[in-house]
Amino acid sequence: MKKLIYRAIYVALVAVALVLDFEFLQGRANWYYLNYYTILSNIACLVFFTLALFHPQRITPRAEGAITFCIAITGIIYATMLAPADIAEGHFFNFENIVLHYVAPIMVILDWLLFCPKGRLRTTDPLLWLCIPLSYFGYILVRSTFAGNIGNIGSRFPYGFIDPAIQGGWGPMLQGVAFIALGMLALGYLIFLLDRLILRFAPSGNR
Repeated sequence: MKKLIYRAIYVALVAVALVLDFEFLQGRANWYYLNYYTILSNIACLVFFTLALFHPQRITPRAEGAITFCIAITGIIYATMLAPADIAEGHFFNFENIVLHYVAPIMVILDWLLFCPKGRLRTTDPLLWLCIPLSYFGYILVRSTFAGNIGNIGSRFPYGFIDPAIQGGWGPMLQGVAFIALGMLALGYLIFLLDRLILRFAPSGNR
């Protein structure tokens, strides 16, 4: 019951935050937001945990590991690379921003720690998980070639750290992306290691 209540609160918070962020209540629909990893990862988690509420038998520990990895990236990248600019521009302190970038990642990580059965992950899973953000990056590269600016930000790239014009060219940008990808892979194996450690030291509580 605690798990169901926890997940229901999560689904409600993220659903409200996404509705506000897309400005549906104002009669608009900011569909260009679908070019942002933050939005895509939060939508994926919303779908996953909605499914977990109504069809929990379809949820697997490996799938939850993947979804936890994806949303953890959202929180880490935002906190370390994007939040300072949002604070300076006054875009930080609003409900949807806090929920999508901080509350949602933390709640998903806690769900994985507290409720997800451990010991089911494979050593190759972090490599497979890495394909998700890399596929997003590939999509952005293709989109930047064939489409115009995203919304009103004046760039074909949703984030400055993947914009060659901001990073000083394609070479420095790709080097930065490679460094970030290595960090993501390390994150994946950290999740894998925690999975094994929790199974070892608390086997009766989370198998």
